[in-house]
Amino acid sequence: MCEPIALETWTTGPIRATIAKMAADPWRSAVLDHHQDEVRAELSAAGAPLDRATLTLYLHVLSRAMDYVGTDIPGDALPLARVHDTGMDWFTVRIAATCQLAISEGLAT
Repeated sequence: MCEPIALETWTTGPIRATIAKMAADPWRSAVLDHHQDEVRAELSAAGAPLDRATLTLYLHVLSRAMDYVGTDIPGDALPLARVHDTGMDWFTVRIAATCQLAISEGLAT
């Protein structure tokens, strides 16, 4: 199995543009906040600390799940529905929220 991508790589990469796009729109900003709250609640329910290692692993699992959902074979990928009228799929929203949570908590820049 591959090593997880560093939290800083996630938070300083292209997802920054997604976070900025979401933060600039009141509805998308509310969706971003909602998903941050959901990530916090999931980690708390699992007894996992809100720290760098946990968020790095959470992002790793999300990215691996995306690898299994999508393929390069036409017609073989599962369709990813857009969520919350954002024009973005659930994985994109959740990854952006997790990265924003890491930034908000001072765990990454």
